[in-house]
Amino acid sequence: MAAAPTSHFPRGPRDRSRVVCQRCHARKVKCDLILKIHNGGSCTNCEKRGEVCQRRESTRLQKRRDRALEVSALCGLPLNNDPRLTPPTPSLVDSQGTAGDISDNERQPNLPQSTSAETDDQGYIGEFSVMSNHGPLPSDVSAIVGSFSRSIEEQTLAATRADQLPPQSLIDAHVSAYFKYLYHRIPVVSRQDVTVARPSALLLQSLCLAGSILRHPKSAKSLVESEKHYARAKTLFYTNHEHDPLSTLKALCLLTLWNVTPPSVVTADCSWNWLGLATRLAFQMGLHRESTYSKRPVPCSARRIVWFLYAQDKLYSACFGRPQILKTEDFDLHPPSITDFEESESGQARLFVLYTNLMTILARMLPLSHQNLANTPEEVLAILSDMQKWAGNIPSDLRIFDDQGVLIYQRDFYEVLIWHFTCIITFFHIHGRFFHPSATSTISLVASSCIVRLYQEMDYRDDINYLMAINNWSMMVASLPQLYNIRENYKTRARDIESGADALPWEELDVLLEILTQRTLKFPGAQAIVERIVRMKSEILSHGTSTQPLSGIGYESEFQSVSNWRTYLTVPGVYELFPFSKALTPRMELLSKITIDDVANRLPENFPDWSIENLLNLDNYDSFF
Repeated sequence: MAAAPTSHFPRGPRDRSRVVCQRCHARKVKCDLILKIHNGGSCTNCEKRGEVCQRRESTRLQKRRDRALEVSALCGLPLNNDPRLTPPTPSLVDSQGTAGDISDNERQPNLPQSTSAETDDQGYIGEFSVMSNHGPLPSDVSAIVGSFSRSIEEQTLAATRADQLPPQSLIDAHVSAYFKYLYHRIPVVSRQDVTVARPSALLLQSLCLAGSILRHPKSAKSLVESEKHYARAKTLFYTNHEHDPLSTLKALCLLTLWNVTPPSVVTADCSWNWLGLATRLAFQMGLHRESTYSKRPVPCSARRIVWFLYAQDKLYSACFGRPQILKTEDFDLHPPSITDFEESESGQARLFVLYTNLMTILARMLPLSHQNLANTPEEVLAILSDMQKWAGNIPSDLRIFDDQGVLIYQRDFYEVLIWHFTCIITFFHIHGRFFHPSATSTISLVASSCIVRLYQEMDYRDDINYLMAINNWSMMVASLPQLYNIRENYKTRARDIESGADALPWEELDVLLEILTQRTLKFPGAQAIVERIVRMKSEILSHGTSTQPLSGIGYESEFQSVSNWRTYLTVPGVYELFPFSKALTPRMELLSKITIDDVANRLPENFPDWSIENLLNLDNYDSFF
C-alpha cells in the first residue's frame, strides 16, 4: 500500500498557554495552571505528583524587570520601595492594546513611572497627637499582606485596559483645552507634569476627562467619550496604579468634574465624593497646614491644589447645603499669590487669586441658614465691607468697558465676576433680615441682572460651553430675584405686564432658561432647574393679581419671632458693591433709590420673603445640576 504523500507545508505554530508552571514547562508537557490559578491551586500534573506548583515567568517580563532594575540603580532610587521591581503576582489575562491606543508601558518602558520629586511623603500626624512624639512609625505590613490585592489590581487592569492611553495628538488637544479654558479655576496641573518623559497615566486620563468635558456636545451621546476617560481614570485610582501621592491628588481634583447624576441620587460617582477623597488625601499629606510646606521641594503646586479644594468645598456647601469638609479653623495656609504660578500663567494666576479671595468671604456666610442667629450686625457689616473691598481691589486692567464705553470681553474674568454677584445675592438671602426689604430685593435684583448680562455675552460667543456644572447653581440663584420681581409686578400692575413697560424681568429670565436648556446636553440634571423655573413662571401667570401665596413662593416672614433688632441697618456704600459701568445693565439705576430714607423704625408686620427655600421649595427639588 502506498504511503501517503508527505506534506510540503510547514506546520503552523501551536497554541500555547501564557500561564504554565515551571515543572510542566521543563518536561514539555501540557499545563492547565491557567484554569486553576484563580483558586490558588496547582496544575493537574503537579497535583498527581504531589509537587509544588510554581508559575513560570516569561523571559520577556524578566528582561523588562532587569532593565528597570538597571535604570533604578542608575537613578539612585531605593529598590525596596519600588513596587514595579516586585515580581508580578498571577494574572489571568495579559493586557493587550487596541488600535489607536498607546500602552502606558510602551511609551517609555525603560523609565520609572514616578514623575514627582515628592515621592517620600509621610502621613501627617498633628502636633498635638500623642503619636507625634514617636516620629515615623515603622510598618512591616507590606511583608505580610498585599500580594493578593496586587493580584486583583493587575487582573483588573488587564481586563479593563485602563492604562491604555489615547493617541498623543488627542492627549495634546485635551491638555491644551484644560490650560486654555479651565486653568484659572482648577490650576492643579503644571505643564511639566505632561512634558516629562513618562507622565502619570492616571493624570493623563484625568486630563483627557477634563478636556472631553470642555468639548462642544454634538448630541446626548457626547458624554460617552468623557465616561470612557472617567472609567479608566477611576480604575487606575482604585488599582493603585499611581504611586506618587501628589500626582494622585491632582487627578482626584480633575475627577471632581464628573457630575452627571443629581444630588438626590446616592452614589460614589459624583463630584462630591471625589472632592471628599481629594480633601482627605490632602489632610493625610498635611497640606492643610502651612508648617508642612517648608519640607516640600515644590510647595507652589501643592498650595494651588489645596486652595482649589477649599474654594470648591465652599461652593458645594452653599449649593447642596451640606457640611463643609475643609473647615476654616483647620486650615492655616497662606493665601495664594501670583508667585505660586509659573510666569507664563500670570494672567490666569490673578484670576485664581481673586476667585479664592472671594471664596474666603463666602465661607463666612456658611452654613446657609438664616435661622442661625449667631451673626451680629457688626459681623454682617464686616462681611459686606469685605465684599466691597474685593470689588474695589480688582486690577484696573480687568474691566468690562473701556474709557470709550466699548465692551471688553474676557470670558474667564466674567466667570469670576459672576461669582461675585452670586455671593451678593447669597449674602442678602442669608442676612437680609438686618436690612430693609426694599434694599435687599433691589440689590439682589441688580446683581441678578448683572449675572444675566455676563452669561448672555458668553452665550453670544458660544463660550457657555466652557462653564462647569456648578455654574448651573449660580444661574438658579440668579433666577430667584427675577421671579420675585415678576411676582411683585404682577400683583401691583396690569395683568398683561409681560407686554407692558417693565418686560425686563421676563426677558432676563428667558435668557437664563435658554442657556440652562442648552446645557442639558452636557449636564442632564440642568433640566430639573428649567422645569422648576418654568413651573413657577406658569403659576405666577395663572394666579394673576391674586394676593394668595403661590406654592413654592411664600410671603410669610420667618424673622418676626426671632429677630431682636428694632431697626434696620443701612447699606453703606452700595455702589462699592457694583463699581462697574451703568452700561452693564439698566438695573443699575435702581441703586440710586437705596437711601437712608429706607430705614424703618420697626419691623413691618409682613414683608415678602424671597428666600431660596420659599422660592424653590427645595424639599421637592431633585437637582441643582
